[in-house]
Amino acid sequence: MSEHESIDVFEAIEGYYAAQEDRVPEIKQAWVQEHMQHLSSRGRGRDALGCVWDDINAFSLFVEDMEYSDLSGLPHWQYSAFVQWAADYIDEPDYTLQLEHVRRLMGNLKGFFELLVDKAHLSNLREISRAYDYICGHGEVRLIELLPYTGAAHWLTAQASFLEGQVKREAVFSVSDKWLILLLSSVGGSWDHLRRLASTVPTRGGGTRKLAIYNLRRKMSRIGYDHRPEDLLMLDAPVSNSELDKATRWFFRG
Repeated sequence: MSEHESIDVFEAIEGYYAAQEDRVPEIKQAWVQEHMQHLSSRGRGRDALGCVWDDINAFSLFVEDMEYSDLSGLPHWQYSAFVQWAADYIDEPDYTLQLEHVRRLMGNLKGFFELLVDKAHLSNLREISRAYDYICGHGEVRLIELLPYTGAAHWLTAQASFLEGQVKREAVFSVSDKWLILLLSSVGGSWDHLRRLASTVPTRGGGTRKLAIYNLRRKMSRIGYDHRPEDLLMLDAPVSNSELDKATRWFFRG
């Protein structure tokens, strides 16, 4: 963790939120400021406050594309994904899967949620408490290996114009739509092949997948991408094995 003695944390928070012109963070500025004032009034120093802000900000970035009217409903397994994401993508020495680092990260987040529940900004602590106990409440870090991916979160809103720009059309895509496009690309762009794969999904899951494929193709057609779906992925590098693994697990889960 970087040192914060020379940084005014409240100015850093103000500057961060002022820069969010194109999005409204799920973690509200007023919540963060209220929490920092609460910690400061109880003797937490500038460096400690900076560490708490770093952890809250990391979580804010992680959940920015998720749609939860109440973050209390974020399922416990998502915190396992968050801990792994932080270790993989935050280039700081104190974001690793070592127990002390995970306990600090989850502890700071849980303390933040406790205040939010006390102030009635969130409804309960059930999921984050369950996550804390499972992930770092023992003698070693325990991640949830098989995440029950739903794919329901928002991924992309795409627009297109037709008839010399007079007609504008929009389509909203979920994460599961992204996974279907990844799978479609992996089978050479054949919608028929993808539908045949859906027929192998057990129980009623096959019908659900076929409906998802049908709805995706309708959305793609609406904005003119049905014959080039891979363009929506805007890939500048090969698809990672982990992304294809998520897509495959979701598709064949049934």
